[in-house]
Amino acid sequence: MQAKYWVMGMMLAAALAGCKREEPATPKVGPAERAGREIDKATAKAATELEKANEQLSGAAKETGEQLNKAAGEAGQKLNQATEELGRKVERAGEKMQETARERREERKEGAAH
Repeated sequence: MQAKYWVMGMMLAAALAGCKREEPATPKVGPAERAGREIDKATAKAATELEKANEQLSGAAKETGEQLNKAAGEAGQKLNQATEELGRKVERAGEKMQETARERREERKEGAAH
C-alpha cells in the first residue's frame, strides 16, 4: 500500500510539474509603463537631435566667425589703402598751396619793385 501512495504521489508531482505555468520572457506591461517607455524613447531621440543641432550650430557659428574675421581683415586693408590715398591727395594739395603761395610772393616782390 505504501508503494501505491508513493506511485500516486509521483504521478501527482509529475502532473503538477507538467502543468507549471510558463512565465513570459518579458513580463506584461501595462499602459502606464508603455507610455513611460515611449516618453523615454522620445526624450532620448530629442536629446540626440538637440546634440546634432548644437554641433551644426557650433559649426555655423565658427564658420560665421571666420568669415567675419576675414571681412574685417579685408575692410582694414581697404581702409589703410584709402587712408594712404587720402594722405597722398592731401600732400599734393599742400604742395600746390605752397607753390601758389610762392608764386604770389614773387608776384608781390615783382609788383613792389616796379
